[in-house]
Amino acid sequence: MVTSRFYFVLLVCILSAFTSGLTFGFSSATTLQIYFNTIWAAVFGSLLNVGGVIGSLLSTWLICHYGHRRTLFLSYSLSILGWVLLFFSSPAVYEQYSPTVQFMLGRLLTGIGCGLTLTTNVIYVYEIIPSSSKVLMGSLFQVGITCGIVADYTLAIFLNWDVISLVCALAVSFVAFLTYMLPESSEWCVKMGNLQSAEASHYWLYGSEIPFKEDGNNLIINGNVSHDLSNLSTKSYTGSSYVLIDSTSKLRTIFILMTLQQLTGMNVIIYFAESICLYGGLVSYQCGSNMGLCLFISSIVSVFVVRKFSWKKLLQVGAVILALCHLWFSLTVLTRSSMSSMHQIYLIICAITFACSWGPLPLLITLESFGTVNRNYAIKSSLTVGWIVGFFVIFIFEPFISWTNVSVLFCIFSLSCLLSCGYVYFNIHDVKLMNTT
Repeated sequence: MVTSRFYFVLLVCILSAFTSGLTFGFSSATTLQIYFNTIWAAVFGSLLNVGGVIGSLLSTWLICHYGHRRTLFLSYSLSILGWVLLFFSSPAVYEQYSPTVQFMLGRLLTGIGCGLTLTTNVIYVYEIIPSSSKVLMGSLFQVGITCGIVADYTLAIFLNWDVISLVCALAVSFVAFLTYMLPESSEWCVKMGNLQSAEASHYWLYGSEIPFKEDGNNLIINGNVSHDLSNLSTKSYTGSSYVLIDSTSKLRTIFILMTLQQLTGMNVIIYFAESICLYGGLVSYQCGSNMGLCLFISSIVSVFVVRKFSWKKLLQVGAVILALCHLWFSLTVLTRSSMSSMHQIYLIICAITFACSWGPLPLLITLESFGTVNRNYAIKSSLTVGWIVGFFVIFIFEPFISWTNVSVLFCIFSLSCLLSCGYVYFNIHDVKLMNTT
């Protein structure tokens, strides 16, 4: 039996993903409003990824010792502090028309908070929901993130970046207040050896349903997670020092998928949407808002798409469509064709394609490929790889197009998408058929 409290928990987790989306979308509005030069735009955009790496790496250790709720509170505190620093740095930034130390520190803290929030949020939800809902919830994370991105793009039409940072701080504060009402994961309580708290947490979520049953020396939770009662130590929980040998090939595949996800070029478009709109001869804020709205709507559609179609085929088709779109955009910009309306269509097609394929699927494949023993390690590691590769891609974007031109970069993205299609064809099985127990 599932109670209304359970759906409340899922709503809060989606809102938590929304706060991460606010962090992602903030780069686009800020770089144009402050008129960063090439180097500062690269540094500002990539600082989010530096913070994301730090937050992601710290996540499992903090969860192990302090639990999911306290870790989320820490992540929200760092994010709020970062947004407040950004807000109060505005007078100096407007005066100098260049970033200050306080401004960059604020960006770094929002990145750490974002990395910590994303990883902890995913791990928490996957410990409390039944197996039948895991794919659905994994898709809803993307909906929350894209909602935050489109909110940033829309706010940038009406507000200055410093006011947007204050709005973001208030939004994170509201989600932190809601998080205070959440129970700790019963699975985490069991791993800490506190069965009484685990039972109370499970009862809060599921009502009167009996939470646990013993099968020999194992404890079964939610009918799909087992724990050895003879070893409830915290050491076995982190997973950072224990990865099953037969899972190393899966990890390698996941790392490559997360790398290829960044090389599809869509995250560059998200970070620098308004700059790319200008290259296409479009009104930047309106274009960014329209693209973000399409990304959000298609993310909702993807919730149903990824449950109906083969993930392998979705990745292949998505890679081919993105490759053709990037190549077409590159050629039209190179020839200086006046096709602003077609450039808008290009961005919309990219957003829809990414949201239904390379956006959610690498993480979903990660979640479905690993069992309980090393799932948390796989989540942390895959997200960390994504942050690291994203750092290099974001950092080189502005300098690269100033040294060459935007056409060359999008030709490279097109080639990367074709290589991604080939890799998926030869190395990825239909992962929905994998045994995830």
